[in-house]
Amino acid sequence: MADTPEMLRQRAIDAIRAQIVEGRFNFGERLSDRMLAAALGVSRTPVREALARLAAEGLVTIWPQSGSYVMAPDAMAVRAVFEMRSVLECGALRLASGNDPDQLATKLTPLIAGAALAVEAGDLRRAEQLDAAFHRALVAASGNPLLIQAYRGIADQIDAFRYRLPREVDRIAAALAGHRRILDLALADRLTTAEAELASHVRAVQGLAIALVAREEKSREDNHWPLSGRCHGG
Repeated sequence: MADTPEMLRQRAIDAIRAQIVEGRFNFGERLSDRMLAAALGVSRTPVREALARLAAEGLVTIWPQSGSYVMAPDAMAVRAVFEMRSVLECGALRLASGNDPDQLATKLTPLIAGAALAVEAGDLRRAEQLDAAFHRALVAASGNPLLIQAYRGIADQIDAFRYRLPREVDRIAAALAGHRRILDLALADRLTTAEAELASHVRAVQGLAIALVAREEKSREDNHWPLSGRCHGG
């Protein structure tokens, strides 16, 4: 049975999203629908539809008469994403702790343990994936569908920053220790301190992300890319 247009479009969306999030394209890099179509083995139509969808999600910017580009956030855009992240994750932690702390522990403990083993084995990519999974699981544990939906709207942008940060053992190990402390505090009914720890954890990553986009912005300026110095969401 041949793939339907919807299946081809979804395949293109998933593939291009993954490449953007995982850092295979630079922020601000031009996306050729012709080259993407050839790489994915589809026509240009589903690729163009995929780019339009990703623009709506904030991962791509489409400029008429110019083309499609990977998002090119500036410091203000980074702060906006991470401020929203902090509000949503701290709210999720409060809800999850109040609803069923044992279930929260059940969801998060294996992710923390898996990340620790990944760091021990030197598999930092796997540790990063489990880092992302920890935060998504925390939000899911809130049980609030509107909060979960709101977080889903920024999760790919958060991951795009995360996967572009240097893969350093000390940084990832410190993040893992932060996860363990946040959960321990929540389970000990020290929720205010747990929320403060989580907010601090998010601010630390925000600082790294701001430094990252500053470097990439300078690189775009040095190479005269058309999106240098500007942030364009979809």
